[in-house]
Amino acid sequence: MKNGLIDTNVIVRFLVEDPRTAAPKFKGVFSFFEKLAKRQLGAELPELVVFETFFVLTSHYKVPSAVASEKLIDIISLSGIAMDNKPLMLSCLETIRDRNADLVDAYIISLCRLEGYAGTYSFDNDMKKFGMTILEVK
Repeated sequence: MKNGLIDTNVIVRFLVEDPRTAAPKFKGVFSFFEKLAKRQLGAELPELVVFETFFVLTSHYKVPSAVASEKLIDIISLSGIAMDNKPLMLSCLETIRDRNADLVDAYIISLCRLEGYAGTYSFDNDMKKFGMTILEVK
C-alpha cells in the first residue's frame, strides 16, 4: 500500500497555527510534520496541493510570495515527503523566491529548464526577463 496523501489544509494549519493556541483538532499537525522530518512517517505531496497551499497563503493569509515559497521549500525538503517531481517543484518555488516570478510562470520556466523544452508558447513577454524563449503562436 502507498503512503497517504497530504491535503492543503494540513499544510496551511501547520504554517499558520501557533502550537500553544491551536484548537485541539489541529494540535496533531505539529507532531505529524516532526515525524515527516525524522522520516518516522512518509506521505505523498501532490504538486496541485503545493499550488493551492501557495495560493491560500498568499491570498487569504497575505503571506509574501517569497516567504510562502520558502516555507513550502522547507516542507518539500522534509525527508518523509515524497513527490513525483520534487526537483521541479523546488526549482519552481526557488524561482518565485529568488526572481519574483508568479507561480505558473515559475513552473513553466522550471519545467522548460529541467526538461529541455525549446521555449514556451505565450503572449507574456515578461517571460523573456527570465531567459525564456517565447515561441510564436501562429
